[in-house]
Amino acid sequence: MHLQPLPSTLLNSQPPGLSLGSTLNVTVLGARDNRSTLECWALSSGFETSNTPGTAGAAALDLGGVGRNASYTVLPAGFDGGLHNAPALQWVVYLSGLAHITLPNSTTEAWIEGGKNGAILALDTADVSALGHFTTYPSQESTTALLIPLGGKGVPDHQVLHGGPCSGEELLV
Repeated sequence: MHLQPLPSTLLNSQPPGLSLGSTLNVTVLGARDNRSTLECWALSSGFETSNTPGTAGAAALDLGGVGRNASYTVLPAGFDGGLHNAPALQWVVYLSGLAHITLPNSTTEAWIEGGKNGAILALDTADVSALGHFTTYPSQESTTALLIPLGGKGVPDHQVLHGGPCSGEELLV
């Protein structure tokens, strides 16, 4: 992807809170002391202007390299994913529906609505979290998600904003 700074004319057309250098805040299922955690991270790279054909002039943010075998998943309404670990370090991008994520050793929870703010990083693999997390899909419609393994670069550079999921104004997009 070829990126360049956002021109001032495009900056005025961006959603509130999105400007040159703004970054993406994302809820992360991580692990500490062999237990899954929920945190809000700010990715280190900022939005720039794409000069890629088809998206030239739009705000773009590099999410890092991705691995092989991405999948498109459709979960039925009311589906219970049970207690599990992330199968790989991966982006999970909820396109529609609703995901409710809870932790077995905590009262912390995340509600992730499908759509423009539906991306999370799932990093609580079995080698770093003994129990993992619970995910249920309580909406009356199916939930669709893209599961995208991280590539060789691994976890994107970031800053931890706080424990618990990102919410409200922290979600820029």
